[in-house]
Amino acid sequence: MEREKKVKKRDSRVTIRDVAKRASVSISTASYALNNNPNVSKETRKRVLDAARELNYYPNASARNLKTNKTGNIGFFIYGFDGPIFGDILEGVNLELQKANYNIVVSSGISSAVLLREQQVDAAIIFDSNLEDETIYNFAKRNVVVLLDRTLKDKNIYDFQVENKEIVCVLLEEIIAKGYKKIAYLSGPIESPSNQERFACFEETLKRHKMETFKFYEGDFTINTGYKVGVKIAKSGDWPDFVFCANDESAIGLINAFNEFGIDVPNDISVAGFDGILLGEYIKPRLTTIQIDYKTWGYNIAQFIISYLQKQKEAIINKPTAKIIYKESTK
Repeated sequence: MEREKKVKKRDSRVTIRDVAKRASVSISTASYALNNNPNVSKETRKRVLDAARELNYYPNASARNLKTNKTGNIGFFIYGFDGPIFGDILEGVNLELQKANYNIVVSSGISSAVLLREQQVDAAIIFDSNLEDETIYNFAKRNVVVLLDRTLKDKNIYDFQVENKEIVCVLLEEIIAKGYKKIAYLSGPIESPSNQERFACFEETLKRHKMETFKFYEGDFTINTGYKVGVKIAKSGDWPDFVFCANDESAIGLINAFNEFGIDVPNDISVAGFDGILLGEYIKPRLTTIQIDYKTWGYNIAQFIISYLQKQKEAIINKPTAKIIYKESTK
C-alpha cells in the first residue's frame, strides 16, 4: 500500500515538460500534439502520446479547454438506444474518431439539448428528430453539425442522409412490374423525416401507375408495433398482396404475426423492409430489404468531421450506399 501511494504521488507531479523531454520535443510541440493540432506530424504526435502514456500523464481537461476553447469531444445525439442501426453507425464513427484521439459522447433526450446549449462538444452528429431546430442553429454558430435526419440551411450545418426517395422508388417500380396490385405501407413515426420521404416516394410511384395505396398502417419503427399491425391485418381478412415497411424491424414484427396466424409469406402476402439489419437474415422467410451500409456511413461521417475540425483537407461528404436485396419474403 505504501509503495502504491508513492507511485500515485510521483505520477501526479508529471508535467507536460516531462513529456516534452521524454519525446525530445519542445513544450509547445508537446502541447500541440496532445491537443490534436494538425500542424504536428503523425510521427511526432505518436512520439508525444507514447511518452505521455509511459509517464502516466493525463492533461487537465478543464485547463486544456480554457486554453484551446476545445473539448476534444464529439457528440452523437440519437432519439433512443433501441434499434440495431445506431450500433452500426456508432461503431464506424467511434473507430475512426479514436484514431484521431477524439472522444465520443452519446446522448438522447433532454441531456442532448443541454450538451449542445453548454457547448460541451466540438461537433455534433444528430439523428434525433426531437431536437429542436433552434437548438441546432444556436450550436452551429460556433461549431459544425452533421444532420442524419433532416435538412437545415447554415454555413456550419451539413446533411448526410440516406437517399430515401430514389431507392424506394426503384423497389416499388420493380414490385409493380412483378404484378403486385394491392400494395400497402407500414409507416414509421409520422413526424420522422425519413419516414415522410419514404412514403412520399411510395405514393408518387403508385400515382405514376394510376394505383392507390391499398392500406396505410401507422407504426413507430419497432418490432412490437409491426407485430400488432400484422395481427390487425390477419384478423381483418382484407389482405394486401404486398406490404412495404418503412424499416426492417417493423417488417420482422409483421412477419412474426403472419407466421402465427398461418399466413403464407410470400404467397399470401409479400413483405419488404428498409435498412438491411442482420436480424432480417434470421426471420423465416428471410426478409427482402433495402440494405444500407451503416458502418461505412459512420466511418465517412467521422472522416468528414475530423477533416473539418483539423482543416487537413477539403471536407467531403460521401452519401451512404443503398441496394435492394431480394430474399424469400417476396415472390
